[in-house]
Amino acid sequence: MFDSNAPRFGLSTGLWIPIAAASVADIETYVGAIQHRITDPATGRVNALVVMPQQHGMPAQTQAPLWNSALAQKAGDRLYPALQVWVHVDFGGYRQAYNSLGMPAIPARYFLDHVQNRKAMGLRHNSHPYLRLCPVHRQVNTSAGHAAGGEGMERQFLATHHPAPGQNRIIYADPMDLTKMLDIPPGTQVLSGVRDTQRLFY
Repeated sequence: MFDSNAPRFGLSTGLWIPIAAASVADIETYVGAIQHRITDPATGRVNALVVMPQQHGMPAQTQAPLWNSALAQKAGDRLYPALQVWVHVDFGGYRQAYNSLGMPAIPARYFLDHVQNRKAMGLRHNSHPYLRLCPVHRQVNTSAGHAAGGEGMERQFLATHHPAPGQNRIIYADPMDLTKMLDIPPGTQVLSGVRDTQRLFY
């Protein structure tokens, strides 16, 4: 099931990748079945979830050039893993939670990336507080989060512009998010990494 109210950036169905959700119930509706959860005993807030997505591995819809490229297997593994971890935007113990939930070990020099930037979500008043995690190389994390990177520019925009909230319950990955999830540095300023990778998306 897809959120028809959410922007999908002209991408084909096989690249509609959820990266943020308005609630745990929306994760269950639009992402998959919750296998485990970590809840704050004091507040009752769900802080972390392991989700078995409705789709894992190579998607059925393979129209995008990505699925016929040398990156196809890597893309299937990274965009559609058998299990995903989602965390609340304000949860600081996400790395420990990820490890405690039995996920594969995070390689050296890798970070757990909130695919949807946490600070940008805060500037959106936490409209979609549950964010998908994805391990990415340090270089990818640094490139994306730089003040002149895609996430930095997004934060600058949101600090002075306040877009009206939409009706969407899910946020889908845009080309920069997909580039990060493929473990490719997006670049800064002109986002050359996104420029060079997005030919695989359309």
